[in-house]
Order: sequence, then C-alpha cells, then structure tokens
Amino acid sequence: MTEPTRIPDRIFNALVDGRLSARVERETREALESDSQGSERAATWQRQSEALHAALAPIAREPLPLSMMLKLRHDKPVAWHRDSTLWSYVGIFAAGVAVGLALDLAMPTLRALIGI
Repeated sequence: MTEPTRIPDRIFNALVDGRLSARVERETREALESDSQGSERAATWQRQSEALHAALAPIAREPLPLSMMLKLRHDKPVAWHRDSTLWSYVGIFAAGVAVGLALDLAMPTLRALIGI
C-alpha cells in the first residue's frame, strides 16, 4: 500500500485561510480524503484558526489610537522616493552624454598628440 503524500504546512495554512486557488484546494481536499492523519491535522488547524479569530476579533475591530492616526496623516508619502530616483537616472544619463560629447570633441587633439 502506498503512503499518502504529506501536504506541506504552507498549503495547510492557505487551505485554512481560504487562500488557495480552486484547483489547488480541490486537489488538496482530494488528497486529504485518503489521508486520515492529514484530515485530522487539517481539522485541528481549522479549529485553531477559528479560535484565534474569535479571540483576537475584538482587538482587530478597535480603532487606531489618535497619536498613530496623526503620525500616519503627517508622514511623507512614499512616492517622493520614486521621483528622486527618476531624476537621479536622468542626471546620470545627461552626465554620460556630456562626457561622451567631450571625448568626441577631444579625440582629434588626442590623436594628434599620440601621433595616430
């Protein structure tokens, strides 16, 4: 008799949280039908998840403290970093073009000095 395939913890987590695609969930449930230990393990994880949700739901529904709300409201948006990075790239490109033009203009003089 073949031993059932052990389902990884990450799949159990996703199954319990309802985050599997329909195909993977169907395949996982089919695999659990032939694996009594796996079925019990999945049921235990499901009960644990429900207990955690029930215990922590009141905390999750609490509003954020005023100090945190004010800090979030006054923080600088993340978008500024993207803009400064873009200008850095533009500046580097412009510097490269300037160096290339300078070298192009200096080449006849350099060739004359070297004797090429």
